[in-house]
Amino acid sequence: MTTVVPTSEEDPSLAIVRFTSQLAWVDAGPEAAEPQVTRLCREAEESIVAGRWLDLATLMVTSADLVSSKISDKDLECTYTIICSLVKNVSSPEEVLEMVKVIASKVVQQPNDKASLRLKILFNLYNLLDHPNARFQVYMKALELAVSGKVADDIVPSFKKVDSFLKEWNIDIKDQRELFLAIANVLRENKSLAKESLQFVTRYLATFSNEDAQVLSEAKDEAVRAAIDFIKAPSIFQCDLLDMPAVAQLEKDPNSALVYQLLKIFITQRLDAYMEFQNANSEFLQTYVLVEEDCVAKMRLLSLVDLASDESGKIPYASIKNILQVNDEEVELWVVKAISAKLVDCKMDQMNQFVIVRQVLYALSFGLYKVARILILLSHFSRCVESEFGQTQWQSLRTKLAAWRDNVATQGIMASVPMDIVNDVFLRLPASTLVRCRVLSKPWFSLIDSSDFLASHLKRTLETEEHLMILLQSHRLLRTVYLDGPDKLSDVDHPLQTGNLTKVFGSVNGVIGLTNSPVVLALFNPSTRTIHRLPIEPIDFSERSITREYVFYGLGYDSVSDDYKVVRMVQSKHKGYEGYPLQMEGYPVETKVFSLKSNSWKRIHLRFEPQIPFMFLYYHVLYRRGNGVLASNSLHWVLPGNPLALSKIIRFDLATDDLSVLSGPLELCHEVMNLGVLDGCLCLICHDYHNIRNGHVDVWILREYGGSWSKFITVPKPETVVSFKFVRPLIYSKDRSKILLEINSGTLMWFDLVDKSFETLQIKGYKGPSNAEILVSSLVLGCKGVSGRAPEKRMLQKGNKSWYAHLCSLVLGCRGDPREKEIMVKGNKRCYAHLFKLLSYTYQLA
Repeated sequence: MTTVVPTSEEDPSLAIVRFTSQLAWVDAGPEAAEPQVTRLCREAEESIVAGRWLDLATLMVTSADLVSSKISDKDLECTYTIICSLVKNVSSPEEVLEMVKVIASKVVQQPNDKASLRLKILFNLYNLLDHPNARFQVYMKALELAVSGKVADDIVPSFKKVDSFLKEWNIDIKDQRELFLAIANVLRENKSLAKESLQFVTRYLATFSNEDAQVLSEAKDEAVRAAIDFIKAPSIFQCDLLDMPAVAQLEKDPNSALVYQLLKIFITQRLDAYMEFQNANSEFLQTYVLVEEDCVAKMRLLSLVDLASDESGKIPYASIKNILQVNDEEVELWVVKAISAKLVDCKMDQMNQFVIVRQVLYALSFGLYKVARILILLSHFSRCVESEFGQTQWQSLRTKLAAWRDNVATQGIMASVPMDIVNDVFLRLPASTLVRCRVLSKPWFSLIDSSDFLASHLKRTLETEEHLMILLQSHRLLRTVYLDGPDKLSDVDHPLQTGNLTKVFGSVNGVIGLTNSPVVLALFNPSTRTIHRLPIEPIDFSERSITREYVFYGLGYDSVSDDYKVVRMVQSKHKGYEGYPLQMEGYPVETKVFSLKSNSWKRIHLRFEPQIPFMFLYYHVLYRRGNGVLASNSLHWVLPGNPLALSKIIRFDLATDDLSVLSGPLELCHEVMNLGVLDGCLCLICHDYHNIRNGHVDVWILREYGGSWSKFITVPKPETVVSFKFVRPLIYSKDRSKILLEINSGTLMWFDLVDKSFETLQIKGYKGPSNAEILVSSLVLGCKGVSGRAPEKRMLQKGNKSWYAHLCSLVLGCRGDPREKEIMVKGNKRCYAHLFKLLSYTYQLA
């Protein structure tokens, strides 16, 4: 068999066309073949000379596809390697995408012909691409080929990198659904990967929120299939399906209501509920090819785990016999099955007919089931529906916790939980909860305080956008509220709030900058209540030359040096200040930078060019412009113009300490401008100051430095707003279909990017006006030295038993205490809050 070896005498692409066309026409004879080969080569030459790479790629893949079955694997791979390399000749993203579609479609057209090799060709094409969307399209074709060509095993290892792929591709929610569903279909080809398949179906279903019925109906078939897959799987005992809107819709669907009912039984109830369901719906199992013996076996294991978490460490054989509906001889058999499935760690006392539970091994995701369910309900109730949790529920909770307390004290459950599992669980928790978990054991204390855990927790929080909060500042008060649960405002106390009016001048990675005078500044983490006061750094101008209105602040994170920095620029209100190093006719400015790593300030001397914008005085038009905006490792401010000068954007590079002027769009030279940041990109908000009552706001965006500004959106004035005095984009919604806007002083509205409509973000108890910042939950600045934690530290020093005893005495031991009546009868909010804080520790353990 001939092997293609391109030489320097002929273009490799032309050599491939000649080789494949000759092979395609070889059976037609020389007289018929030679004109066709000549024609195809001429077309290829013309495409190369004219730079029509898409036409050339189309010609080459068509010829290669015709002869794929006639040449060796090595020849076919070499042929497609040269074809795929054509994408490097194209600069337009649109043309790259078209070329990718042409090549990938041909590669998967004959899936049964050398399927493994074709999959390898697709991966080679993927690695040649720089365009994220093109890479996504190639990967989707690879998934299609894996199923149709039955080579799923070759692509399964790549599924471990799906999260990094999602970050790289930056695809919308519709494409994510397509991806998750395609991966699940690949995994379904291998029965041993049923658990992984269910995980991706779950991720697919999780992308559907409370959308309209038409959108949710798209997921109905997969919701049914996922529920049945979970019920069938003999080794899967936990899932997150029940509360998803895509699955919850089945409850009201007459064709799927029984599926939802059975799923609910498997997740929340015991064997007796399943038997009652089966008796009432005898033909249901056959409809979905469910084997009754397998369903009963799984329900018995689930019931046994539920029973183990519901008792106080000892389970009588009689209880197991009754709950599992087995005879005396089968009790020990089912206990052994539960141990073999790694659901419980226990031993059998055959003499006294007891099962002694040492540990519910599934505790972190399923075990201690009743307690976990009640605590989850309590967590929801404490933030949402207080009236639904009455005296009966409190009494039940008290009984369960009492039993669990004794089990913890006697068996030492948490001591045996592997630290890698603890680490994985802790990475998913908000920082405020982790602060409390530090005091529960010395290993946990060391883990949470470690720099590696801090970095991992922050990285995961930023990637998943979990536990996001809105920080609201009004006069002397700071408050936070969770973005996905705007029903409970929390006051934020900090040492700087006394005295002068405290100002928030930035937020980054969960840390905010605070100041109540130009020389009194601090970094503060609202999640951990940790504060770092900056050293006092005097201003070199005389006192009569400055006021706080002349000060520009900026807070940023320098990713190059892994350092948090504060920039302070002070403008003198007197022209040509004589004591200033750079003498000029304008209003001089002093720039100093604080580094958290060195805990010190340093002076930055401005070059002439960035000094020019400070020729004029800006304090009287600074509406929220005094706070620097962080994007691309730099802080930015707008210095608005006057009749003699245009507005300027000044940029301070945190890595190089270089202050420079950043050009804005030429079209906006006479517009009123402000700055914001959206998805890490610098935004320019522009509107006509003289038409703020009836006009609109244009938002321009700078995707990357060195590129050009592009108009992102035009925001019309909402009917409920009198005028546009201040507009700033804060964050995308999770499905990226909306943007949260701060309008004027603290009016928060979701702006729909498609239908251009507004929806006010309702925050319970919030009246405004306030300035808003997006805040992540992080451990930056650490937890050491957190005020109000001395009693917890003393408990830690005394050991876990002292802490458990103290916790349980507060939660359970208030017999006769007036607080118990307040909690159980009056529903005192303060008592609820106090109790929930204590139960949060228990919930993390469960």
